Amino acid sequence: MFAAMRQPVGAGFKPARESFFLCLLRQENRASLSKGNVVMPMLDKSIFEQLRNDLSEELYRHCQGVEETAAKLALSLGYCESKARLAGLLHDCAREWPHEKLLDFAGQHAIETDRFALRSPVLLHAPVGAAQAYAWGIIDGEILAAIRNHTLGFPGMSVLEQIVYVADKIEPGRRYSGVEELRVLVAKDFKLGLKQAAAQSIAHVLDKNQLLHPLTVSFWNWLIEMH
Repeated sequence: MFAAMRQPVGAGFKPARESFFLCLLRQENRASLSKGNVVMPMLDKSIFEQLRNDLSEELYRHCQGVEETAAKLALSLGYCESKARLAGLLHDCAREWPHEKLLDFAGQHAIETDRFALRSPVLLHAPVGAAQAYAWGIIDGEILAAIRNHTLGFPGMSVLEQIVYVADKIEPGRRYSGVEELRVLVAKDFKLGLKQAAAQSIAHVLDKNQLLHPLTVSFWNWLIEMH
């Protein structure tokens, strides 16, 4: 288990909420077992403790916001709420790791470090976060993919990947020009909202005169072809 990088964040974390979340996951597993498969492993409370330790209070609140938003989107789209919650809660679990730690972890776990990641190691927080979640016992491929692809996007995204990508952009704590309009659009038409979220993200990168990752380009082209 990785050592904590931040002091524990106690504010806003309620044991009752944790118990409810674990109960949801156990219910999913019981229902899944009756169908002959397992959605995900039972979660140990140490995962929640580790997440609180690793994240600043601000980022932890963001992850909670993404969790709640992802759950609402999942319900509106007929998707599994508990899986959306878990992916949303864990999506930024490595977001505040120092660049050196991200690079070292990527090297030790065969995570590709391309020239874009070398220039901006923070891009690694998504694939590194997926690997960290796996180390914590999360083995559901859709959840891991949603964590891995929530930053750059990915052509052919699953419903869960799309949910977490959008939830990350519109959770209640987000404050930027156009976010209210994006929330309205997502509520009216999720697919158009996804496309607009990607367009805004790309525009932000271009406005900062930064490199646009090829995965994001491929993601955008896929969105255009799908609509």
